[in-house]
Amino acid sequence: MNRTIVTLVGKDMVGIIAKVCTYFAENNINILDISQTTVQDYINMMMIVDTSKTSKSFSQMTDELDEIGERIGCIIKAQHEEIFNMMHRV
Repeated sequence: MNRTIVTLVGKDMVGIIAKVCTYFAENNINILDISQTTVQDYINMMMIVDTSKTSKSFSQMTDELDEIGERIGCIIKAQHEEIFNMMHRV
C-alpha cells in the first residue's frame, strides 16, 4: 500500500470536498481516512489516501491536485507518508 498524506487549506465553499474526492475516484485513489475542520469561512482538511492502484505518477498527481486547488481557491499538498512522518516526528 502506498499511503499519501493530502492536506487542503483555504476559504470554504460548496463543492470543495466533492471536487477532490471526484479526482480521487476517477484516478483509482482510495481515501483511507479523512478529517476536516471548518473555522468561520475557512477549511482545513487532511486525508490519508492509498495511491497504489493509480496509473498516475506521484508528480503528475501532485501537479493535478495543485491545479484543482487553484481552480477552487485552496492550497492542496500531497506528501508520501514516510516524508510526512519524518518532518513531523518529535
